[in-house]
Amino acid sequence: MTIDKVETGTLTATLKVKLSPDDYTPGVEKALKEQRKQAVLPGFRPGQVPMSLIKKRVGKAVLVNEVERLIDENLRNYLQTNALRVLGQPLPKNESTSGNDWDNPSDFEFAYELGLAPACEVELDKVKVEFPVVDVTAELVEKEVEDMKRRFGRLEDAAASQAKDMLLGDIIELNADGSIKEGGIMHRATISLEFLEDETTRTALTGKAVADEVVVNPHKVSRDHHDLARMLGVDPDRAHHLESSFLFRIVEIKRMVAAEMNQELFDRVYGKDAVNDEDGFRAKVKEGLEGMFHRDSERIFKRSVMKALHDQARLDLPDAFLKRWIKETSEQPMTVEQVEEGYASYADGLKRKLVEDRVVEKYGLEAKGEEMDAFAKRYIADQFQQYGMPPPEDGRLQDMAARMLGDREQLQRMRDSIVQQKLTIHFRTLLEPKERWVSYDEFVNLARTA
Repeated sequence: MTIDKVETGTLTATLKVKLSPDDYTPGVEKALKEQRKQAVLPGFRPGQVPMSLIKKRVGKAVLVNEVERLIDENLRNYLQTNALRVLGQPLPKNESTSGNDWDNPSDFEFAYELGLAPACEVELDKVKVEFPVVDVTAELVEKEVEDMKRRFGRLEDAAASQAKDMLLGDIIELNADGSIKEGGIMHRATISLEFLEDETTRTALTGKAVADEVVVNPHKVSRDHHDLARMLGVDPDRAHHLESSFLFRIVEIKRMVAAEMNQELFDRVYGKDAVNDEDGFRAKVKEGLEGMFHRDSERIFKRSVMKALHDQARLDLPDAFLKRWIKETSEQPMTVEQVEEGYASYADGLKRKLVEDRVVEKYGLEAKGEEMDAFAKRYIADQFQQYGMPPPEDGRLQDMAARMLGDREQLQRMRDSIVQQKLTIHFRTLLEPKERWVSYDEFVNLARTA
């Protein structure tokens, strides 16, 4: 078998593959002999069917399978040996097979189109990115304290609804004249007044008592069509097209009563006697917020560095090839218009991945086998401790880790986690970024846009 590479563009090439009978005949003959051993045909003893009949019945299929196997194996070896960094996978050029005669096999010729990854160089020393630090103010601490008091509070029945209450009731579909629709939707639903975005609807449901009835627009008491479908007990498509008004008949009014600021709350949040007074509690809350924001700061910083490197690289892609590859390998049939619509986002993500891969390669940040093993063991031990159980003994722990490492999806997740941690540490160490104190609102905006 011969494979020749022909450059067809800046980032495209064609591999021309030629097979002779010497390449495929041994494999075909071996497969036919196996077929003969297993063949059962009337008038012949098992394993004694004439080879001429075997060839007539399955010879062409065996030939096709063997040629495809040889091409697949040799293409992979060729790409690896020649260190060709391809995007997607080789795509066959169908017009190249027109001269092949499967009924009278001799030499076979094929051609495969390649999309090649662009050269990518990164220069971290030219990147200037600041490290955002949230100013955890007394106001932020107070807000978190109030949230904790509500989170660890208790639900009580209320006589009349207030702005943050939860209403349980029956939601009933109405006709255009306001009468109850016969055979219409009727379902028990919950409405949290605190989270209603429509002020008019919240006002209409405030100050009500059990057994009171309020006419509501169903789209105003739900977040989206899926939320509305769950509320009404119908499928999302039906919820999407609803135009009827609904009657909401209140059955219960529940009010969250915040927990008292006392030792019971301290113990429930942080464990028995970990905190002994309100000042210590607020200090612990602030410490927790700072830790949470620091982890988010690291993620924002890493994304900002990667974005700067992406902008610096200015990579080109073999767009025409990739669009064809997406269309031909998609699990669901795609039109040219659908490919075009989603291509810009796909290309941007691919460029970012190429930049990240280059950083990992250049600075030796790939996850190593022993790191993956340690990560798996640590993850398993953490899961046991989360449920108050001691971690498994060394032998059992190693067996459980081995099973995790044998799962391709879990292996990839572990590898990604380790690499992301290494990237963050490497960027902070090498760049020594200047810290920039930001407000909470500015930080939230950075998290959305970085």
